Amino acid sequence: MKTHIKSIHEEQYSDGSKTLGMLLNYSSDLINAKSFKESFPFIYKEGMYIFFETMVDLFDYLLYGEKKMKRAYMEEIEFDKHYEAHSIEGEFKHLLNWL
Repeated sequence: MKTHIKSIHEEQYSDGSKTLGMLLNYSSDLINAKSFKESFPFIYKEGMYIFFETMVDLFDYLLYGEKKMKRAYMEEIEFDKHYEAHSIEGEFKHLLNWL
């Protein structure tokens, strides 16, 4: 299944230190009547994306640092490769190594 990723919202800290956002992973297979949508909150800072399963995990990370919340890291170069490809094979979450 081919899917697409799209940044649907981003906000940058006033000091420019990091960006918070929401990434949408979606497909629309009208022929087989299948569609898929999933979103991932993320933080971008210093060339690294950090993805979370939920907004609560993102906020906990911001408040408490690197504790035990589930997250995945992806370097900017790797993310850009997928983002600029217009479509990816499968779901975005399968490209991530969750901690």
